[in-house]
Amino acid sequence: MTDAGALRPIVIDASMFAAHFYVKPDQRDLFITHFNALWQADVETLKAAVNFVFYGWGRDPNEFVAIESWKDDDVTTAVRKTDFFQEKVGELLSLCSKPMMVELYSGMNSSRQIFVDLPAGESKVHPRAGEICGVFA
Repeated sequence: MTDAGALRPIVIDASMFAAHFYVKPDQRDLFITHFNALWQADVETLKAAVNFVFYGWGRDPNEFVAIESWKDDDVTTAVRKTDFFQEKVGELLSLCSKPMMVELYSGMNSSRQIFVDLPAGESKVHPRAGEICGVFA
């Protein structure tokens, strides 16, 4: 989905995360089906709530990356608590071969509170799928 001529902002006053999913090779199509169900559920709200998103594959053809910068970390926190988010991310993790790694960044003019709220180690805000979990770097 592209918006021709859409502004691609420079963001220095918000946080950003990059979630790396390591998808089982035989589950790529199903992973994309579930991922699309997650982000396409309410595209207009997503567009209003984020500075930018990027969804795509890494050099490793089974590494899927979701990069997002939300305008308000409190909104991101609220979304992560919803049953829908927990269910869909659990489905995604069940299709992975190892834990999802999440890198956090704070904009050069933003608070570093994200690192306090989401400490390094196993995620307390993402579901588990058996032994597969989310891990904050």
